[in-house]
Amino acid sequence: MAWFIRNAMLLLILFSLYRINICDTDEGTLLIKRRFVRVTNDLGGNLTLTVHCKSADDDIGVQVLPSHASFGFNFRPSWIFSTQFYCSFQWPNTFKWFDIYDNPRDAPHCSKCWWRIVPNGPCRFNWYDKTYDVCFQWNKD
Repeated sequence: MAWFIRNAMLLLILFSLYRINICDTDEGTLLIKRRFVRVTNDLGGNLTLTVHCKSADDDIGVQVLPSHASFGFNFRPSWIFSTQFYCSFQWPNTFKWFDIYDNPRDAPHCSKCWWRIVPNGPCRFNWYDKTYDVCFQWNKD
């Protein structure tokens, strides 16, 4: 039984280290790997996009993006896998919400999470095939 508990604990620790992407820094200490989020206005029609992103702890502020413009921010995820940033997206006659970073959804796929905002919903950059083909529905109102 002791062997089982010891090995289960070891597997839990290894899994935890993998999930939070611990990495070495120049100083040689261990830190949680920083995440980078970039949002690009690809609405088309020369529409201006107003974006406001925040988490439970941080307010990134309001950004006004002309057509094809981008903005970005970065952060260190919580060690308990709960980090979530959500954004409002507004353009003429439209107001939408989306969780632009959700740790369980995004951590396995991107440390640089790049998003195109199109009318049907946000599309995340796929680092494997180098296209914005991972598209999502807007959050429910």
